[in-house]
Amino acid sequence: MLNKFSWPIGLIAGVVLLKLIRHFFRRSYFARLAHQNAEKKRLARDQRRDQLLNLLRTKYAQHMPDASIVQKISESTAVELLDGLEKKHFTYAQITLVLSLRSIKIGQETNATTEEFFDEAMEQAVALDANADTDENGVLLKGIPISIKEHINQKGADSSMGMSMRNFKPSTKDSLVIQLLKQQGALAGFVRTATIQGMMLPDTESATYGVGRNPFDYDRTTGGSSGGEGALIAARGAPIGIGTDIGGSIRIPAHFCGVFGYKPTPGRVTTQGLTSPSRRTYIGETNIRSTVGPLGRCTDDLVLVMRSFLQDNMWLNDPQLCRQPWREERFQDKKRLTIGFFTSDNWFPPAPACVRAVNEAAEMLRQLGHNVVPYTPIDVPEAVRLFTSIIGADANLHFIESLENEPINPLYLPLVYASKVPNFLRPTLAFLMRLVGERRNSHILKSGGSKTAYQYFDMIIDLKFYINKWLDDLKEKKIDLLLVSYTKQKKI
Repeated sequence: MLNKFSWPIGLIAGVVLLKLIRHFFRRSYFARLAHQNAEKKRLARDQRRDQLLNLLRTKYAQHMPDASIVQKISESTAVELLDGLEKKHFTYAQITLVLSLRSIKIGQETNATTEEFFDEAMEQAVALDANADTDENGVLLKGIPISIKEHINQKGADSSMGMSMRNFKPSTKDSLVIQLLKQQGALAGFVRTATIQGMMLPDTESATYGVGRNPFDYDRTTGGSSGGEGALIAARGAPIGIGTDIGGSIRIPAHFCGVFGYKPTPGRVTTQGLTSPSRRTYIGETNIRSTVGPLGRCTDDLVLVMRSFLQDNMWLNDPQLCRQPWREERFQDKKRLTIGFFTSDNWFPPAPACVRAVNEAAEMLRQLGHNVVPYTPIDVPEAVRLFTSIIGADANLHFIESLENEPINPLYLPLVYASKVPNFLRPTLAFLMRLVGERRNSHILKSGGSKTAYQYFDMIIDLKFYINKWLDDLKEKKIDLLLVSYTKQKKI
């Protein structure tokens, strides 16, 4: 005779088994769908690339300059290109053709690029040559091709953020950032650049476009998440690129690829028309904010971009921004600065080359007459705790939802597993990890996990105290800026 508990136990076991089977088939279905989406998009991109290459080599072949001019264009910064255009050393069409062909080659070799609009850029460049003597009322970037990180909305282009499930969903209008660049005469978005799935790690890799490779060493990463920009600018496929940064996404690729990158203070430049890793378009967490910024091969090019952004049209179309125009007198101020520097933050071990670079830069600044003094960073582990806790206060659920069921990049798995650890176990596991030498990971594990509203408010209070601690220290020591080191690149 069956035990009276057999039926309930069997029923429960059956329900659990059915749920597991359903989960397995659902997961397999979406993995297959994401894979198909990635392959289909990559094939479409490659077919269009072949068409564009043929177009550039036939219809626009007459605009190809001789080898010396090709080299001059490739090696020039945006400022130098503008100077060459003014002196008629080359034409708008020549610049665009050379950089378009170069971008195709770099994209093939480094996986830095996603979608390409060289045909539209060439049409505009040819039109500019036909009206070269027309007064453009002092536009700053006339005819300069500019690459765009692929989550910045551009009419007719996907803003997939490296997510396969968001392929084939083109934007219907340009973001405000692209509008501002075009108003200054730029060929903005002549090529778009790759990022990592979801843009939440310092790497560049997606199922659609592959692993981003550093142009100086294909076995090393470009950094991220604006890694496509870093690689393309470094390999001279574009003079200027536009990326975004929340926790290093411009600065890390700039460092790894040897170019200049600038992260403006959040709220300084508009973010209207940027796609976010959220199913509901916007990010709910607003205390640690992303910002748009330029990458280039010299600081003068970054200045050009910032001057192009800080225009009346930006504040008119995004009234939530603080109106703070470009102030040339402040920029040209030659006053002696007090510069603090350190070669280690006692969190990430710096590479010897980076230590040497900081020390050499400090000495050069001293020779220029600035007061360069050692500085001790304040409680970096606390900064890591606050960043990890606030960004992941929802246990990363909004980020995971934004993937729309596609398989998550394996690079994220440690974060995903860590977010699923019950909060009551975190102190114990963190202690055990410290015992085996995992100091940093132990700290991050302890900081993570879902938070109640009360805990979240407490973290924001801690954040304000921490920010004020830094500001008060810099003010007391009369320090104008900090010169710091970074860590070494990892292999792919």
